[in-house]
Amino acid sequence: MSGNRITNWVSAATADWRVRAVVLAGLAFTLQACGGRYQAPLDDQSAVLDRAPPAIYSTTGPSAIGGVAASAPVSSSGSSASAGSSGSAAGATAAPARAIAAGVRVQPADGVNVNVANDPGGIRRTSIARQPLGGSAPVTPPEPATATAPATASASASVTVAATQAPAALVGQSHIVARGETLYSIAWQYSLDYRALALANNLQAPYTIYPDQRLSLNIGSVSSNALQSVPAIQAAPAGAAAVASGQRPAAAEATRRTGNVPSRVIEDIAWQWPVEGRVLRTFSGSAATTSRGIDIGARRGDPVYAAADGDVVYSGRGIQGQGDLIIIRHSARHLSAYSHNSSMLVSSGARIRAGDKIAEVGTDSSGAELLHFEVRVDGAPVDPAGYLPSR
Repeated sequence: MSGNRITNWVSAATADWRVRAVVLAGLAFTLQACGGRYQAPLDDQSAVLDRAPPAIYSTTGPSAIGGVAASAPVSSSGSSASAGSSGSAAGATAAPARAIAAGVRVQPADGVNVNVANDPGGIRRTSIARQPLGGSAPVTPPEPATATAPATASASASVTVAATQAPAALVGQSHIVARGETLYSIAWQYSLDYRALALANNLQAPYTIYPDQRLSLNIGSVSSNALQSVPAIQAAPAGAAAVASGQRPAAAEATRRTGNVPSRVIEDIAWQWPVEGRVLRTFSGSAATTSRGIDIGARRGDPVYAAADGDVVYSGRGIQGQGDLIIIRHSARHLSAYSHNSSMLVSSGARIRAGDKIAEVGTDSSGAELLHFEVRVDGAPVDPAGYLPSR
């Protein structure tokens, strides 16, 4: 081997040895780093690190309202930690996991309750006490009043109805009189006693009203004793000439109901069914309804009879949703009404007897053939079933 070749081989071997030494040194450094406390980025730690859970708020736990309690750590696998690993006091019992939504469960800390709607111990509106400004006593919402059904009178008993008061929604409200309306039809529209309506507006006998007259609907200041002193009020329509009262219409008398008709006497008034047919809808005293009576099925054109003796105090179609309407006064306290007629045979001021034909059956706003029948006592709607004879 020549001298040049020997020199080149030595140089190459020396360079190769240095490269190998650098590579080995790099491997040793890498192994040392892997054996230390090297931490991967946070996104790669979810499989090995426990995450701190959020605080759980509770108003039923041992802490004060609005307090915060730390729950036990929850691992990334979704399993909850045991009571011992959560740092709880010795002897404490971990609260069971609670489902607070579809597919969601919470593991509370020891002694902490998670409020869930409709669960026992959860927050209720009636259990929240509010502290008013000024340091006065806490205000607790009252329990809702329980609605009671109207009493039904027996055949021999009389029906007792408390004196009516102006509904809260009518306080401060007024009504503009339209042509053809009567004091009775206006009071009927708002479920008020017509006598109280007259006194509240300082009307004097003969209690005449006029078109465009403004009537207050607030009858709260009228006493029950004052109602007893009101004489019979004529049914003269606003803007019309005085009507002759006490006349019995010949057509109503000629076509009256004949034969043995069942009746029921309530408070000296003999009541009978106004039309033949079955009851399609029973009474509802809800303030949300505009027609508080019963619907009686019949054919269009069938006769409608007066349910009791009395005077016609309204005959017209001035009340929205009632169609052709007839209102009859049977006493100072008792009125009856007949809605959705196809024709009316009597007018305001007419005197009629029970069984007189006063109208013919028509259709309601939906096209159903029926008679809508109502009874009012002191302006308040009552169940007609408590006055009509049983079938």
